[in-house]
Amino acid sequence: MNVHLHRATAAALLVILALALAGPAGAAAQARPAPPPEYKQLVAAYNIPDAAARLKEFERLKMAYPNSQYMEAIESSIVVAKVELAVTLDAVLGLQKDYMAKGKGPARLQNPVVLAIQLLKHSKSASFDKAEVLAAILAYRDALAAAAADPASYEGIPANQRDFLKAQVLNAMELTSARAHLNAGDAVKATASLDAYKRAGGQTGSNYQYMLAGIKESTGAIQEAYEAYLAAAVDDFEDSAARAKTLYVKIHGRPDGFEAALAARLKALPFHPEPFAPPAGWKGKVVLAELFTGSECPPCVGADLGFDGLVETFPAKYVAVLVYHLPIPRPDPMMNPATEARQDYYGVGSTPTVVIDGVKSGSGGGSRAMAEAKFAEYRAAIEPLLPALPAVVPTVRASLSGDRVNVSFDPGEAVPEAVYNLVLVQDEQEHQGGNGIVFHKMVVRDLLTIDPKGPRTARFDLAASEKAADEYLSAFEKSYTRIPDFKWEVRRHVIPRRGLKVVFFVQDRTTLKVLNAAVAEVR
Repeated sequence: MNVHLHRATAAALLVILALALAGPAGAAAQARPAPPPEYKQLVAAYNIPDAAARLKEFERLKMAYPNSQYMEAIESSIVVAKVELAVTLDAVLGLQKDYMAKGKGPARLQNPVVLAIQLLKHSKSASFDKAEVLAAILAYRDALAAAAADPASYEGIPANQRDFLKAQVLNAMELTSARAHLNAGDAVKATASLDAYKRAGGQTGSNYQYMLAGIKESTGAIQEAYEAYLAAAVDDFEDSAARAKTLYVKIHGRPDGFEAALAARLKALPFHPEPFAPPAGWKGKVVLAELFTGSECPPCVGADLGFDGLVETFPAKYVAVLVYHLPIPRPDPMMNPATEARQDYYGVGSTPTVVIDGVKSGSGGGSRAMAEAKFAEYRAAIEPLLPALPAVVPTVRASLSGDRVNVSFDPGEAVPEAVYNLVLVQDEQEHQGGNGIVFHKMVVRDLLTIDPKGPRTARFDLAASEKAADEYLSAFEKSYTRIPDFKWEVRRHVIPRRGLKVVFFVQDRTTLKVLNAAVAEVR
């Protein structure tokens, strides 16, 4: 089986199924109608490793459910399985020609890229004539250029999204062309395509880094190739980690130290933020930055790393960060009753969602390559708020005693119609979900709403918080229907007894504006 082709098919199928069944996460999502009868069978079919058996099953599903809302995914999976089974370049190109001829509307933009990638990643690609493969891919590039200039290719695409789609597919094809040139042994033309991709605004993520590494390696620039492979390995892209390790040994003469180098790169930000300069005459305003994310959410990567940049750049004296994990698009073992409570409070239905001082902010997420741009976006929203004179200046302290976090606080001047919240936060949780992020910062673990007129002390019972989160995960497991027979592979409800913070914030009940916040290390 060609693993890369099968993964691409699986991803496409899951995206279509997810879009078809999209809806809000959490308890409310469980009330929607059950998926159609073929849903479980489709999910099972895409998991079949043997291409011949998978082809047979998808052909059966096509016959059994001729009116399925997933027919596009079924037909695409049939073609990809046939391509996997083809053993000659002529056979592959024949199948692709028929598939291209059927493309209409936006498919005319997507199919050339998909087919070019199929050629390069086919299990028999080593036996294919590289010049013929290059010629076919350049022909696909020409077909895409013609389709991109034809208004009919954008049928059904909102006018304000057409330029974005056009740029995405053209950039993807340019990057694929670079790989085809390198595959044919022409590093000069590969570099030209890669440079054109970057000039056009293409993301310099793992795919780009892997391609750059291949070019550098082919020209003998071993150190540069190693650095680029290592950058791609952070996203576990193809065999980048193995290639990086091979070059590490070539450079250092031994493998010792490679795993540490990879771990350090994995934990580091993929960009270097400019230092923060506190506003002159700062009056005590602390901005609250909240992120709703999911470890199975690919576009959340850029937002997650952008928020990591906030944590690294702004002292907690100026910016308080809270990150809530949600089961969007798939279950996240770091979710808990507190994360759902805040989701409901704001009416969050998608991830990533960013809220700055109670106001939804930002324009969606993106890949690791977009992290710096997302960070800049969040920073631009935060810094103008810092010089303000706050309506209230709360303070908070916290200490650990056994399984209890004891909190003392001063809410400051009473504010009518305000909500006062204490949030228990974990500095870092290690967990690798489907989007590749391993180290999750400022993970919300529990939340208490307190009465500012009552006692000025509160307590988080960590054992009770863990139990509540575990029960929440169990209840979710039993009621979740989007993945057949879903079971947690791992639960992340255990709270460490160090590396904790308490965030105290005051929020207007009507406008949702956050009036001020304070952060305390749990000592």
